[in-house]
Amino acid sequence: MLDGHGLARALPFGTYPLTEAQKKIRKIFFNTPLGYSRLRRPFMERFKRDCSSGPVDATLFGLKVRFYPQDNQTDAKSAVCGACYNHRELKWLRRHLPKGGTFVDVGANMGFFSLYAAQREARVIAVEPNPVLFERLTTNLRLNGMQADLFRVAVGDQDGSCQLVQVNGDFGGGRIGAGQGAAVRIRPLVDILQACDVTAVHVLKIDIEGYEDRALLPFFRKAPAALWPDHLIMEDTEHGRWAQDVFPVLRRCGYERRGRSRGNILLSRF
Repeated sequence: MLDGHGLARALPFGTYPLTEAQKKIRKIFFNTPLGYSRLRRPFMERFKRDCSSGPVDATLFGLKVRFYPQDNQTDAKSAVCGACYNHRELKWLRRHLPKGGTFVDVGANMGFFSLYAAQREARVIAVEPNPVLFERLTTNLRLNGMQADLFRVAVGDQDGSCQLVQVNGDFGGGRIGAGQGAAVRIRPLVDILQACDVTAVHVLKIDIEGYEDRALLPFFRKAPAALWPDHLIMEDTEHGRWAQDVFPVLRRCGYERRGRSRGNILLSRF
């Protein structure tokens, strides 16, 4: 599974400047009240059309980012709307992730949340199985001189391998399952954290397209309570694909729902 942009990742920031149309679109929607509105959708498509031949270099959170809007919705939405995208989740991070704290990003995509956490001087452990997105994540961190513990694996109940299947031409929508895809390794979350000598997790974000149960339930069975995250950002829009409901286990572990966004639920442990 290749995207044809291997050379782009090695080139310096600024190689792929915004077009004039893209600059105008960002002026209207990037970190402005209109960035929250549905009006952004047709403009996002217009922004993407100007990227037909490759990526575009622009800023996000004041950081350098190489965006690929054509094949990844996270790239498209964050390139156009900035911090208006996932704004409730970002507010949650600002509130609960202290300087020097530990942020675990399961399903890191191109680094949207990892970049934000690293900018706040947190320790970042980013997990992304898709080889294309993993390279983009690595590039975005490198462009800003940021360090993180990176794992190109999927998270599941035991060591093994699986197929990562792309959905609807969106790299960020890849799912573990049967079909044509990339072979990726699976590792349990507790093993990843122990490999990093983690002693506490302040915030865990997990967005793995309906595989959250197979990542989290074994973790809460096997991990010492000291490793249980203080706060969770969890996608639950794909809960219909769960083999087992996660919420009863989270409640037994002391988590309470504290808020939600369109796609994620926000929980804290008391």
